[in-house]
Amino acid sequence: MRPGLFVVCCTSILCVISLAQTAPTLANSSFDGSIELEHRLFFDKSVDEQAARGQSSARLLMEYVKDWNSGDDQIVFEPFVRLDSDDSERSHGDIRQFAYTHYGKKSEFTMGISRVFWGVTESQHLVDIVNQTDAVENIDGEDKLGQPMMRYAYFSDVGTFDAFLLPYFRERTFVGADGRLNGGLLVDTDNPVFESSSEQSNLDHALRYSNTWGDWGVGLSWFSGTSREADLLRLADFATGRTQPYYPQIDQLGADVQLTTGAWLLKFEGVQRNFDDTTYADYAAATLGFEYTLVGLFGSVYDLGLLGEYSWDERNEMASSVFQDDLFVGGRLLLNDVNDSQVLFGLINDLDNSDSRSIFLEASSRIASSFTVNIELRYFDSDTPADPLFRFKDDSFIQIGVAYFFD
Repeated sequence: MRPGLFVVCCTSILCVISLAQTAPTLANSSFDGSIELEHRLFFDKSVDEQAARGQSSARLLMEYVKDWNSGDDQIVFEPFVRLDSDDSERSHGDIRQFAYTHYGKKSEFTMGISRVFWGVTESQHLVDIVNQTDAVENIDGEDKLGQPMMRYAYFSDVGTFDAFLLPYFRERTFVGADGRLNGGLLVDTDNPVFESSSEQSNLDHALRYSNTWGDWGVGLSWFSGTSREADLLRLADFATGRTQPYYPQIDQLGADVQLTTGAWLLKFEGVQRNFDDTTYADYAAATLGFEYTLVGLFGSVYDLGLLGEYSWDERNEMASSVFQDDLFVGGRLLLNDVNDSQVLFGLINDLDNSDSRSIFLEASSRIASSFTVNIELRYFDSDTPADPLFRFKDDSFIQIGVAYFFD
């Protein structure tokens, strides 16, 4: 962890603890958080046989919320810290949220560090572009860094209009030399390259419109600014296995649609991404799928949601994502017990390279009022060197974590 970041994280935690000690005396305030200990066991040795097969870490997440003026004003403060046994890049901290929000009758104004989520599909989130991915947390792209922003939302009779000013760019985190899941490339995060002369200070913009008509939910979005996805191949030195991340300027139009009809959820996400840098070709990408819920499976109290999605990318084999022509099938099992036990599982298979696939399983259950056990399995299989998944074929792992929740 960088010294400056360590100081910021420690200061944030001390502030939250101080606020928590006085929280019971403050009206309309709350404090909670969780501590998790987890261990990953990789099935195979790393390619260079240098990285450990076992990797342990501890994660701390806290949240303090304060409301006043009859709930019209709110501050949310959410610091995050992870300490990893092997990967110094994965030992990191972040302020996930530190934002002030004013709620009007038909509007919201937020200023500070915050997070937003766009999208409806399960296997990937094409339209979700405001927050940067915290890639050292997991390979699935679900974890996001806090983003400095000013956001204004207006709620009208014809839908919700959101406008964003994003004054500071967050670089993507990457696994270090001593970690696993780095795809065979060591990323020099200290020397990123930006297309914009303003680098991290480039002022990005975003607009979004969303509404619900009966069973239909629709979102339309536009983003202009620094791409959250870093190009790792442009400046790569394959002789040394090292690279610098390159962040181009982009414009992205996005659409997400969900139709709810009975037990069915029909989902769609699509984007058109255009580049200022003429060395890149503009492209379109889309994901189309469904979720069908079987309530009371075989006469039990269990519910099973069947998932299926197809992902397409116009760049085909040149795509930077593994989802260029892929089929995802899976399920979400809810046991509906007092322990809130649930399992999410799936298979993603490349239709161009049928020998390229990944399997995942995520399960969680409470074991006491304040403890939860989490299990995650990820298996990667590919025999095609040109496929992006091939770089992770030796990094299949199982992870077990125990989290303690406090308030």
